[in-house]
Amino acid sequence: MKRSGWAALALSVGAMAWLLGSQAPSGFHALAVQRVNNAAHGHKAGKAPWYEGIYHDSFSTLYRSPFGADRTLAPVTLRLRTPLSATSAAIVLERFNGNQNDAVTIPMHRLSGSFVMNALGAAAAKSQTLWEGVIPGSDMRVPGIVSYHFVIRDRGAHVYYGNNGAGYGGVGGVVTAAYEISGYHITVYDRSFTTPTWLRHGIIYEIFPDRFFNGNKANDENPKTQLAIGTNAAGKETLVHIQFHKNWYSLPYDPAIVPNPQSRHYAEQVKLRGNGNWSTDFFGGDLRGIEDKLAYLQSLGVNTLYLTPIFQSDSNHKYDTGNFMQIDPGFGTLKTWISLVKAAKARHMHIIIDGVFEDTGSDSLYFNKFGNYHSVGAWQQVQNPKVKSPYYNWYQWNPGSNPPYYGWSGVDTLPLTNTADRGWQQFVYGKWDPQNPTNPAKNAVARYWLSMGASGWRLDSANNSNFSVQWWTAFRKAVKQVDPNAAIIGEDWNNPTNDNGVDWLTGATWDSTMNYPFRNAVISFFRGNYADGSVTNNQVSATTFGLILQQMLSQYPQPAMYAEMNLLGSQDTERILTILEGAPDAVLLSPFQQATWKPTKSQQSLGVRKLELVTDFQYGFVGVPSIYYGDEAGMIGFKDPLSRGTYPWGRVNTALLQHYQLLGKIRRTHPVLQSGSFTQLYAQDHSYAFARTIRGGVDVFGHKAASATALIAVDNGKAETLAIPVNGLLPNGAKLYDALHGNRVYVVANGHVTVHLADEGGVMLFSS
Repeated sequence: MKRSGWAALALSVGAMAWLLGSQAPSGFHALAVQRVNNAAHGHKAGKAPWYEGIYHDSFSTLYRSPFGADRTLAPVTLRLRTPLSATSAAIVLERFNGNQNDAVTIPMHRLSGSFVMNALGAAAAKSQTLWEGVIPGSDMRVPGIVSYHFVIRDRGAHVYYGNNGAGYGGVGGVVTAAYEISGYHITVYDRSFTTPTWLRHGIIYEIFPDRFFNGNKANDENPKTQLAIGTNAAGKETLVHIQFHKNWYSLPYDPAIVPNPQSRHYAEQVKLRGNGNWSTDFFGGDLRGIEDKLAYLQSLGVNTLYLTPIFQSDSNHKYDTGNFMQIDPGFGTLKTWISLVKAAKARHMHIIIDGVFEDTGSDSLYFNKFGNYHSVGAWQQVQNPKVKSPYYNWYQWNPGSNPPYYGWSGVDTLPLTNTADRGWQQFVYGKWDPQNPTNPAKNAVARYWLSMGASGWRLDSANNSNFSVQWWTAFRKAVKQVDPNAAIIGEDWNNPTNDNGVDWLTGATWDSTMNYPFRNAVISFFRGNYADGSVTNNQVSATTFGLILQQMLSQYPQPAMYAEMNLLGSQDTERILTILEGAPDAVLLSPFQQATWKPTKSQQSLGVRKLELVTDFQYGFVGVPSIYYGDEAGMIGFKDPLSRGTYPWGRVNTALLQHYQLLGKIRRTHPVLQSGSFTQLYAQDHSYAFARTIRGGVDVFGHKAASATALIAVDNGKAETLAIPVNGLLPNGAKLYDALHGNRVYVVANGHVTVHLADEGGVMLFSS
């Protein structure tokens, strides 16, 4: 995404929703039984209906195996619990093999009494039974979303049983006499889908280059000679001189601040506003600065750098691309880029770059609205139809309007590209000359920069309506043709397996996503109620937090989930420490109040404790921990531009930094956190615990790995002593060592590990 001066992203996250296709997952509800008409089914008033107690849990392997998303051609076993009186049960399968209107009934058979007794216990087996049916692999041939529910009969009566409300799975369900019922969903993904091993086993560090470190003052932006797009008094595009901060530690300018001559803060407001233009202020950070700090980044355990756009552009954020084939002069040259790539590879580090293909800058080689480029841009053809531009069809035109083209979120400076145009497709990903892969004239953007050392792409606004599954499928094929191990990370703030009906993670498009649903779940649990004007988070308990996580794990294909960019913040969000410190809702503060807000000492102390706790969870959970530059140093700030401040070199929060370094070491030295399976162990009130395990010397991908067990527990409140059940994971007498606290020893007794968690405290325990 771009910046705050442009259209805001409207999202909502409540206690019963986490951006799952704008719906709440059913796992958030207890067993909900919709009463059918008893008389219609031959039951007397006051007598419990025969169907009470029907139950299915799509998160439990007893009821659905395998857990979660399913590979194509792989069968799925389903089980259903019913009263003994039930005479038959069947699976109703819908939307399979890509046929939205197809349905088939799959009979289920009653399981043996011994199986039921072992599964449910002797007491339950006296009144309950289990039914089993198998969805054949032939019904899982096509990637997409499959839906299922059940029909149960008791002699002449029948009911349908489905997911309680949202249709995405979870605990319990709805019983109804009507056929119209929500089904449980299974994400089906291509069995050949793989993601880069180096990505799954790493830690990502996101850098906004202008604000990280100035390694070469000779290429600093020049406010006397350099122009950028601004606005005139009428709010129209014009060119203005850029601004350059002489003080590295000053705040980015925020044009949203409106100086009030009557205020005692008027002079400060004027200063913080800058010249009133968005994204025209610079600090001088560059690629050389990143190279200079590689040793520091390696001390954090980082193996992957994600750089926001580095191509030539007028703005400080570079999302208004001017030339896709040129490094921005303020960041360096092609030689600087190559030097950074070589230095990173020498440290076994990878660099992912930002691809902004839904638009370009109006001041660009391709559009050339201001005539700053030696090209016949699309705008030149608009001004004079007799002049033909090779770029004209790359854009979406709106004749008769002012301006006569469509802009990203209506912004004039970002003319939308015509992604259906063959020429644009060829430019972005089509052209390829394997004999001359480093020739920018003969290779598409996506291919060229991979040949020049990039290890992958992060795709801006990848889920917007300008793109399609087919578009990104072609992009993926092009990227993987150049480098099969290149990473592709899509920006999607919603559930990518069902984003308004689109499944982006079948293996045909992206490898993974920027996991904003993960961030929202974290904020809802560890902070609680919070609204920043775009996203509203509501407090959830550990129980609901656990259901959200299981929901995610059950829907995301395993190759994608283990490569998810599990972020706490980004260039488009508020700083996570600001939120955890207890800052007021951003919507309650003016831009000036946001710019000048400072936490109290107690708030700062609380925020640091909570961020340490959050990262304990983040580094233990499934997926790739992602650090937004400076979070580890204690940076604060509301949404951009305030979240895009400069890294505070020499002014870091040492304790927090050391905690990040410790977590990086723990993650690196314990592969079980990278590719071990996940088991939720405890989720009550404000305490949450889970295990990561590798068994039999094989990880979740079938690769050789040392058998190990990790137990992560966090307490989001006052001190708590927890008896965490570990039956089936660890034998009595087994010893675990807390890597967070000097390898303190814990011993399994009576099938439990008893841990004492301090206020906002956590442990990360590992088997020897």
